[in-house]
Amino acid sequence: MKSQRSLLIVVFLCLSNLVLAQPYSLDENIKPVLLELKDNPEGKGAKGILANATIKNENHYYFVKGHDMFQFIDVFIFSNFRDPNFKVNLVGATWKNIEDTQTTAASEKGVIHFKLRSQGDFGIEIFPSNETVNYSIVINASEPSQEFLGSAFKKITKKDMSDSEEFIPEDGNTNSEGSSPNYILYAIIGIALLVIGFLLSKMMNKNKANTMLWLISLGIFQSINAQEPPPIKTFDMNDILIDKYIDWLKEYGDDVLGEGSKSFDEFERRLDRLKFVGEKIRELNPYKKLKEIKELYDAYKGISSCIDAVRPPGMPKIPSFCETDDCETCFLGARAEFEDVRYKFVKLQAIYRCTMNYTDRAIAFGDSYSPVHGVSGLAWQSKKFEVLESVKSLKKSYDKKYQELLGRMQRALIELDACEAQHGIPDWYDRFGYIYYDFTKTQYHRND
Repeated sequence: MKSQRSLLIVVFLCLSNLVLAQPYSLDENIKPVLLELKDNPEGKGAKGILANATIKNENHYYFVKGHDMFQFIDVFIFSNFRDPNFKVNLVGATWKNIEDTQTTAASEKGVIHFKLRSQGDFGIEIFPSNETVNYSIVINASEPSQEFLGSAFKKITKKDMSDSEEFIPEDGNTNSEGSSPNYILYAIIGIALLVIGFLLSKMMNKNKANTMLWLISLGIFQSINAQEPPPIKTFDMNDILIDKYIDWLKEYGDDVLGEGSKSFDEFERRLDRLKFVGEKIRELNPYKKLKEIKELYDAYKGISSCIDAVRPPGMPKIPSFCETDDCETCFLGARAEFEDVRYKFVKLQAIYRCTMNYTDRAIAFGDSYSPVHGVSGLAWQSKKFEVLESVKSLKKSYDKKYQELLGRMQRALIELDACEAQHGIPDWYDRFGYIYYDFTKTQYHRND
């Protein structure tokens, strides 16, 4: 029974996090609090959240979701009162997978500042100081930036026209349409619940197993022995910009620290931190006016090894009458669709890579644990086969979406062909457009 329960914990913590995508751990005492980013009216697609909590003797754990791999994310953490020195870890796939560590003592104005990009959820671990600390977490996610691929076009020259040869591209399978936007998520959930449900049924009576499975499907399964998560209060991003958060701290500062008027006096002296963060956020929106895109991607670390922020090797530039995105009206709609598909291919590939990384780790956990645990080991081997079958479904989902996007790209290129013809470049797709289509077909084809 103990071995089955241990195996359940291993598989649950690995595979259920494919659903939640939060950092996983074998420590049942870790109960991370969700910080889900909300829409920020300061920018189209921008998001953020502001949270307040008080730490005393135990570590605080958070996982952040609601962002996109194309957003630049800033995380600010600081004390609202006094100058305590505490440490914060930024984590990736597991709570032991530490991506960055900072302390308030070593940070400008005592404000910890992480810069990152992430496809999946990421974690924040806050360590207690030698005193009670009321702190703020401010997370600001930029407008999605889909520019790192650069332009796929260059101004056509007479040499391009004379060098081009007619070529009839193979069929791009343009009839594949409309797979569900949640196709990969559903496949992942199927993998996770398949294994968890089986092991729960072995470990518990039927009614209890059904109840626990229902809780897991909602993402709220937690150990009854785990410490309670910290009580937090969340605010909209605008609250820090319009001083609403400052007013709240002034009103409740005495309560959060329980130190009477001293806390208010300390808050007045530390008001510069809130102003400092507010100014940073104003400077960062919009991000595109700050720096060149390349500098932004250099500054904001990608904490998921499965996401790219560079032009793929060998990406061609195809000759066009319209070199930039703001030329003839005829090109606008087709160019917009073309760009949308380009970045959807990037995201599709990233989601697949990240998902397979999680799945491989989960299976590795089961394989390393089960050989020495008798019946539970046999149960794992039986269910591992079903997990691998579900992974096949995931691959089919990728292939289906891949074909759909290829069809969309080909149609966009054919629309561009009509525009190019209006400006004296006949047979543009057969001479130039197919080059990018073939590159995309090869670049994003699944090779496993």
